[in-house]
Parts: sequence; C-alpha cells; structure tokens
Amino acid sequence: MSSGASVAERQRLPLAPAAAGVTLLVLVASAGADDGTVLCPFRRCTGGYCPGCGATRAANRFVRGDLAGSWSHHPWVILAAVQFVGLAAMTAFVAAPDRPRRLRQVAIPLLLANCALLVAIWVVRLATDAVPTGWL
Repeated sequence: MSSGASVAERQRLPLAPAAAGVTLLVLVASAGADDGTVLCPFRRCTGGYCPGCGATRAANRFVRGDLAGSWSHHPWVILAAVQFVGLAAMTAFVAAPDRPRRLRQVAIPLLLANCALLVAIWVVRLATDAVPTGWL
C-alpha cells in the first residue's frame, strides 16, 4: 500500500485477513472427509509427499473441532491457525498508520519460521515413516 493511501483504505485493511479466513473456513469445511482428487502439484509430478501433505485434511478436521485428528494429519495446521488469529488481532488493534510497518516486522520473520517448520516436520515425518516414502 502506498504512503498516500487514504484513511478509509488503511482502515479497511483488517477486513482483508478476516475475509480470507472466513473464505478458507468455508472452503475447507465444505470439503468432503475423503482424500478426493489429488491437487498437489508436487504429488502429481513426483508421486511423493510434499512438506504440506495432509494439511488440507488437517484443516478439514480442525474446522470440525477434531484437534487430535487435525494434529495427526499435519501438526502445522493448528500452529498456523493460532498464528493467523494472532496476526488478525494485531491487524485489528494496531493503529492504521503503523499497521503496514508492524505487519512487515512480524509477518516476514513468521513466514520464514513457518517455512523452516514445515521442512522440519516433513523431515521428521519421513524419518519416522509417518508419511509413506515409496517414491524416494
């Protein structure tokens, strides 16, 4: 957002994460419980399992209140949901003029930490045979 953005534009910013969250909840909650069609490009190209394997099923269980099932499919989803709520709260309560700077200060390190966490979870799952490894 440019520094010349109007006050009205800066005040609408908290609505973007809320709208994204609600949309994601509706899409995940409306998905069936079965595996369905494989949409993951990594899986379609390699036949293997990516670092996010199980995240959609985990999100589906999470929005239905099955935290244990969610954690067993992919633990990162619960951690990401907590982070999303924290970022949304920060967005809602930080003064509009400071919001873009504060979001950059928090979101960039958080994004990098999440990438590292996803890879670490993937390696642990592969090492403990928690994810099938027939493609290696």
